[in-house]
This record gives sequence, C-alpha cells and structure tokens, in this order.
Amino acid sequence: MALFAVVSLAAGIWLLLHLRDVARVFRGNRPGDMVTGPGRRHATSTAVWAALVIFNAGWIVCLVIWVFVIGGEANSLVDAKS
Repeated sequence: MALFAVVSLAAGIWLLLHLRDVARVFRGNRPGDMVTGPGRRHATSTAVWAALVIFNAGWIVCLVIWVFVIGGEANSLVDAKS
C-alpha cells in the first residue's frame, strides 16, 4: 500500500509542477474555461494523461487495499496463524 501511495504522491507532485500543461490539455474555447498561462510547453499531452492515470490508479488501489484490510478479507489471504 505504501508503494502505491508513494507513486500516487509522486504523480500528484508532478502534476502540480506542470499545471500549465494540465491546463493546456483541458483548455476550452468558452468563457470561463481553463486557459494556459504565459510560458513554454514542457510536457506532452501523453505525459499529462499518463500522470493523471497513475495518480488516480494509485489512490484507487490504496482505497481498495484499505477496504479489504478493514473488512477482514485480508486475514484469510494472509493466514497469520500458520
């Protein structure tokens, strides 16, 4: 679980450092939509989407593991009595 949490945290930090590129991926042409700030591009759209997928997959896997541990299903998988 710690590995997935660290991977998700790293992807989230990368996304925060590349907010201009995230805004470029989600920009729209209507008033009030996200717009990119001044400056040059650093990351490709593929890299932004990959970071978003990794970030979301990381916290979802952590949540699923946590639910299995809280529910007690993990006890039968580990079989700590042996």
